[in-house]
Amino acid sequence: MRYEKHAVTIFAATVFAVCSHDAAARGRLILHERFPTRGQEMRIRVEDEAQNPVGGAIVDVTYRPGSKVERVDHVGTSSSDGMITWTPTQAGIATITATWSEHDQMLRSSQASVSVKFPSPPADGILIMIVAGVLLVGGSSIRLFYMLRTQQAP
Repeated sequence: MRYEKHAVTIFAATVFAVCSHDAAARGRLILHERFPTRGQEMRIRVEDEAQNPVGGAIVDVTYRPGSKVERVDHVGTSSSDGMITWTPTQAGIATITATWSEHDQMLRSSQASVSVKFPSPPADGILIMIVAGVLLVGGSSIRLFYMLRTQQAP
């Protein structure tokens, strides 16, 4: 029993060390807009785990991550003050990833997921909603008219 507790303690300490090491190897991305808009420029600041700006970080954006239509765009490299500008080209979910290496040659990274808005309601979407509404209401109206006229269901 005593050895089992010791093994559990060692296991918990190992898990904590691995998790804290992983967390220490990550920085953070500060987005200057919570919900960016397609076609409008926004600023991103790349920071390390000590909240210092990271210059030279490679920034990429993955649109619709994990889907069959996933697309990765290279945004650029952050300036010495950790800043970079990004203009979203597609609306929807996007994951921003910054990767850099520090003097200890350890690869560091940070990710942030955002929801990119349309600049205005999409005309195709509104047209589809109107057509669907007409078909549903029109189909129901024709069925009701037929039932009342013949006094039986079709």
